[in-house]
Amino acid sequence: MRVKIFKGRTIQEAMASIKEELGPDAMILSTRRVPKSPRDPYAKDMFEIEASPKADPKDSVVASPKGYVVNPKPAEDLAPLKDELASIKDLISLVGLESGLDSLMSDHSEAAGLFASLIRTGISEKKAKAILKNACAAMDGDHNEAAGSMAILKKYVIQECLKDINTVDPFAEGTDGSGLPHAAAFVGPTGVGKTTTIAKLAAELKFKRKKSVGLVSIDSYRMGAFEQLKSYASIMGIMCVPAFSREDLVKTLERMRHMDIVLIDTAGHSHSDTARMEEVAQVLDGDFKVSVHLVLSMTTGFIDMKTAASAFSALNPESYVFTKIDETKRCGKILDQVGDLRLPISLVTNGQRVPEDLIVPKPQDLLGLMLGRDQG
Repeated sequence: MRVKIFKGRTIQEAMASIKEELGPDAMILSTRRVPKSPRDPYAKDMFEIEASPKADPKDSVVASPKGYVVNPKPAEDLAPLKDELASIKDLISLVGLESGLDSLMSDHSEAAGLFASLIRTGISEKKAKAILKNACAAMDGDHNEAAGSMAILKKYVIQECLKDINTVDPFAEGTDGSGLPHAAAFVGPTGVGKTTTIAKLAAELKFKRKKSVGLVSIDSYRMGAFEQLKSYASIMGIMCVPAFSREDLVKTLERMRHMDIVLIDTAGHSHSDTARMEEVAQVLDGDFKVSVHLVLSMTTGFIDMKTAASAFSALNPESYVFTKIDETKRCGKILDQVGDLRLPISLVTNGQRVPEDLIVPKPQDLLGLMLGRDQG
């Protein structure tokens, strides 16, 4: 195996040299940061990557004395090499990114792989850099930990991510003393799954928590919206009625006074439809208290999700509900979203089954779902 060492002022520069000389399938054997010489005030830290051309399958076998073909190394001897090879995707993914990590990696070369991993989960470059910067600072400040290990830095990255994740169960508390049921409205763009989520939640509250539940639809725009909600209600034996004005909603809540919780389905609409937004606000605005929960789909693009959340913030939501987390591997965008509009997360959904695919999350479990891997 022909091995060569490539140097560069950054990981990206060294990787570019490898790809140019050895091709994109080159094998990365090791990486390390070379500190600048204290004798040269103008010197800078360098990065060294040891690499070799893609292995020829013929090189992995030798002839035995009897002519049998055997493997010169047992598979377990290749375990350390496999660990190094696993990092090649992370290193290549950094090439071309305007990450601004050069100064950070001069002290923490192990941050490169973690940065690429965060990006792959859907976290923005800006957020990923901030997470790593704070994690490295926390690790450096902890004199009980030795820097230089990716496993140790990963622990601090997880701790940093958890700082942004707050969860809440809006239905864990008792009544507010008003004599009316706890009314909760679910708002959000079209197609995010509000009606199905309400059906799942209604089943959770009635059958698992033994609460009396009523359903209300104030969606007068979507064809069959009320019928869909009512069909779920009929299966569960739950009262379901329409209410398309503030007066209707007041009367409905009065009719459902004996219930513990009333879940309100609203019309989905574009975040740019201010007239529809004001209409929903007027229906929900009354002497009674209605908690508002913002429903966003994980299949929505990063920018569109941010824009929608900003628009629906006019309705003063109290929590996030994230749906369809099973339909994408880029759930890390949740970290960006909760950083922009700081609300706790009350529910997530991970499928179409009613009521099974509903999760009342804990921060650690939610982070595992977002990053798509075991966080232990």
